[in-house]
Amino acid sequence: MKMNSASNPEIVIRNEKTPLKCLEPKHNGHDEKSLSVHLKPLTEAAAEDSISYRGLWRNHAEYRWYLMSSLVTDAGEWFSYVASIAAIEQIHSSNQTVSRTSISILVALRLLPNALFSNIGGVLADSYDRRNIMLILDILGAFVACFFLLAYQFKSIPALYAATFCQMTVAAIYEPCRSALVPMLITNEGYLKKALTLTGLTWSVMASVGASTGGLATESLGIDTCFCIDSVTYLLSAGFLWKIRGKYVAVGAESEDELVSTVPSSEEMGLPFINIDGKPHILSLAGMTNMIVNGLSYLRSKQWGAFVFLKGCAALIYGAADVLNVAFSEMGSTTDSTSRDANLEGSSERLGILFASVGVGCFLGPVLVESFTDMEKPSSLEGACLVSYLLMAIGCWGLAQINGFISICCFTAIRSAGSSVIWIHSSLLLQKFCENSMLGRVMAVDYALATLCEAISAMCGGLLQDKAGWSPESVSYTMSMVALSTLVLWARYFFGVRL
Repeated sequence: MKMNSASNPEIVIRNEKTPLKCLEPKHNGHDEKSLSVHLKPLTEAAAEDSISYRGLWRNHAEYRWYLMSSLVTDAGEWFSYVASIAAIEQIHSSNQTVSRTSISILVALRLLPNALFSNIGGVLADSYDRRNIMLILDILGAFVACFFLLAYQFKSIPALYAATFCQMTVAAIYEPCRSALVPMLITNEGYLKKALTLTGLTWSVMASVGASTGGLATESLGIDTCFCIDSVTYLLSAGFLWKIRGKYVAVGAESEDELVSTVPSSEEMGLPFINIDGKPHILSLAGMTNMIVNGLSYLRSKQWGAFVFLKGCAALIYGAADVLNVAFSEMGSTTDSTSRDANLEGSSERLGILFASVGVGCFLGPVLVESFTDMEKPSSLEGACLVSYLLMAIGCWGLAQINGFISICCFTAIRSAGSSVIWIHSSLLLQKFCENSMLGRVMAVDYALATLCEAISAMCGGLLQDKAGWSPESVSYTMSMVALSTLVLWARYFFGVRL
């Protein structure tokens, strides 16, 4: 951030970059309370409390609604995820079979839509009101979640796969809009760091509470009830987003030509259009493709462009974790490999506990690292990413030295702490250096690479156990070696390229 002058200090979005173009909201009879999304003067920011989570929560009402929306969305996804795994295991159990590959396919189908469709979400995030897109997708997601009920009633694994793919396609378009909205809600870099960390921590809480509750609900209330809860959470999320006032469109003046075609013709009036300076323009397929290509070219032209691979490299390590968690949950309190496949009683509860351990690790990791990082010192953020690879290596190595279910939970938490740290701090690096007019597309590429690598890792984890006969411990040891290798590679890059 830069300050213009001492006489009129003002926060500007990053160095010499395109300013955020935001629109005044329509007045609705509450003029004195209507919101205009503009940059805050530094004198106003200085009048606030010192930058803290308390100040963030108290002084940013729109972010509070955003955070509550994220909370219920994440909780619902964990409910449907645990229920889907339980449904697949139940169907296989009725046929007296066990298949790790079936779980791998489920994980891959949850991830591949992000690689395929997140760029569309990035273009939409850079073209339209980000809040409105999220609101529409939440309502759509509520209907898509109902497909799980039909799939479960027919006891069809392929139908569960299809429902998962549809649900995650909506999520793939949703996520770049959600990521790109935060800098528009929080314009101060110090508070932005707090906000992104808090958003990650809320995911961790929901991973812990939502997954463990989902496991218990699956055992006690039934799989179909969990799918119903997931559908309701989408509607709750939409309600919270509705409470966010203002319009959140980020379009740089120099990017308007690449966004749109001409004013709509009579044949095109059915197509969606965007208003720029009060004039309607069509966001054509060619324009959308051009925006994606320009986003990739923008990344290639920047020295920090390689940061979009940080999550992807980490995903190669933690991607197989969910498949391994299913295998570990079936072990119960024993480490005898001969009894694992038969020990399915209470496996949903143990799986919920393992996912809760993931949440605990994801919560503790960023909290412990935060005091050592500073948005004004990119090297501190890079150092946090290196620490995350080390934590993942330690966690995966510990999972290869299993001494019981408690040990599995502890090392799962360590591994998850590393994955959470790199997820948050790689996002902070991108948020710091990227122009706002490009942020949606950059975050989409970042997210697509991460989920693609995670899907590859998940498929490999299942196939190595089913086809190659590897034990969960052997897969975990391999993951630890991958973590050490990426640690060395990124350390060389960070010390060789200084920003």
